[in-house]
Amino acid sequence: MITGSGTEAAKMLFITQPAISRLISDLEYKSGLKLFTRKPNRLEPTPEAHALYATVDRAFIGLNEICLTADAIASQQHGSLRIVAMPVCVDSFLPPLISNFLRQHPNVSINLESAPRHQALEMVRSQQFDFGVISLTDRDHIDLDIQPLCQQQAVCVLPVGHPLSKKDCIHAKDLEDEPFISLSTGSPFRAALDEMFTREGVKRKFVIETRTQSTIFQLVKQGAGVSILDPFVTDRKNSSVIVRNFSPEVTWNYAVVEPPAKKPSLVTKSFKNRLKDHFSEQ
Repeated sequence: MITGSGTEAAKMLFITQPAISRLISDLEYKSGLKLFTRKPNRLEPTPEAHALYATVDRAFIGLNEICLTADAIASQQHGSLRIVAMPVCVDSFLPPLISNFLRQHPNVSINLESAPRHQALEMVRSQQFDFGVISLTDRDHIDLDIQPLCQQQAVCVLPVGHPLSKKDCIHAKDLEDEPFISLSTGSPFRAALDEMFTREGVKRKFVIETRTQSTIFQLVKQGAGVSILDPFVTDRKNSSVIVRNFSPEVTWNYAVVEPPAKKPSLVTKSFKNRLKDHFSEQ
């Protein structure tokens, strides 16, 4: 059909011209169709041959698409990625990392979900997501594969002009009776701070409780109170807030968690490597 000649077709397929004639005859016999009219030095396709060729051509195009897709998957240029992460991660380092990753892998689709720590763990356990990015403490016992990313240390955030901003390091006792903005009950970060303040014998004056640290940061910026936050959501260069070191130290780790029995895709491996590289550089 492409060359219009049995001889040229034989050259294309690296077989003999008689073999071409035999293959055509076999196909006509098996299909019950008259496919070519033999004319001097050429084969003239019948209407039935044109109709059959249209379907065959689509099939070959489909096979070619399969090969191209396989090559794209092998080079991490094609596929999907499902990530669930705690709000503090979604509000800080994940968006720029995902944007950079997609610039290099434009045919990859990503589903990014924000969820509290407990819910994120359940989503990973049930394999609704390929992996999660969550905080961990030394007391955690999690039945998932854990790949550490980094350790964080809490900082104190104050409105501009606050009297405590004159100090280089804020102690827990400095915040007694200060209007305090806190995460809602149930947060692991809230629990760690509550334990520390109780240990230090400091009573806080709670004025606002909310679900995300990014909301707390905005409230402090507006002068609604003071708070203790993850450095991921603060910006020491932001002139509208004051960020200070905090004592006693409150630390925790971040890690990637995924089902231990599930083998990650090439795209998943590539993005996790990008995450690890990011924190290694930091």
